[in-house]
Amino acid sequence: MSSTVQRIERLSLLLVGVATLASLLLWDLGITLGVALGGAVGTANFYALRRLIQSMVSGDSPRKQTVMVVLLMLKFGLLAALIYLAVKLLPINPVALLVGVSMVVLSIFVEGFRSMVSGTAPQSE
Repeated sequence: MSSTVQRIERLSLLLVGVATLASLLLWDLGITLGVALGGAVGTANFYALRRLIQSMVSGDSPRKQTVMVVLLMLKFGLLAALIYLAVKLLPINPVALLVGVSMVVLSIFVEGFRSMVSGTAPQSE
């Protein structure tokens, strides 16, 4: 795994932790649960996406690559169903859930900006 992706994953977990602690201190439990659950889902989605794409481009058999593409599509369906059920069944704030899910996107922007400022190109595997 590239060091860039590792930094994105670590930063995402850090941002989710900080946002969850801040929401615990500043807002109600529904917001805190939304941020925490959204952050967990977003980070897990990024991790699963990385693993599936690595398997798809690893040069394995076409059959295995096809299976990975199907798993990738199923993952998106599962993600949508999980978010829908969370909003419908759990006492969470939907906006807070969106904030939590967005932490991985913020991590990608921060890492891209850090790379741009430092003049280092992202490393490939």
